[in-house]
Amino acid sequence: MTVQELYEQCQLSILSEELLRSSEPFSCGSTEDERDLNEFLYNDALLYQKKLIGKTYVFTRKQSAAEPMHLKQIVTFFTLANDSIRLTNKMTETIRQQFLEDTDLRDKDTKRFPGVLLGRLGTNERFSGQGYGSAVMEFIKTMFITQNKTGCRFIIVDALNNERTIKYYKHNGFQFLIDDETQEAKYVGIGLSHLPLNTRLMYFDLLTLQIE
Repeated sequence: MTVQELYEQCQLSILSEELLRSSEPFSCGSTEDERDLNEFLYNDALLYQKKLIGKTYVFTRKQSAAEPMHLKQIVTFFTLANDSIRLTNKMTETIRQQFLEDTDLRDKDTKRFPGVLLGRLGTNERFSGQGYGSAVMEFIKTMFITQNKTGCRFIIVDALNNERTIKYYKHNGFQFLIDDETQEAKYVGIGLSHLPLNTRLMYFDLLTLQIE
């Protein structure tokens, strides 16, 4: 599915109490991680917006005269917040230089590079496997290319450390900030007793999409 097809089928809105009230029940699924996404949408997302620590966007299916819907259908949602990639002394020099090499930032005398955190991303299980997830990711990338008002170089995500999720993000052009889980644990300040990590820090370089 393309971003254009996503727009043809769905309408983008900022999450609100009214939207939740006027929509069918939303569920990503029944696994622990999927239930966490469901609970975030209903219990935390609006509070995050009120506290100015995250904004949630929702794609709902467009209604047609041939298929009237009494309630809206939330197809997918995502939450964004400001963030940055930080080069700290908890990174080895090899890892730091590899990041600077990969992003062509060797000449920048800074240890923080601006990005946006993709804090949550969930797709209604009724629409799973139909291409909405990748289309929404392309929309987010395009959003920060065409409406990059403050300077945002990277999309950052703490991806759930399972094969399906990591495969999804790699398929959409993301890469690990730190390949080795032990080194990543040190970087984020997690004890090695917590290995394997529950999430992996990944990023997408928006400059790869920049059109001159």
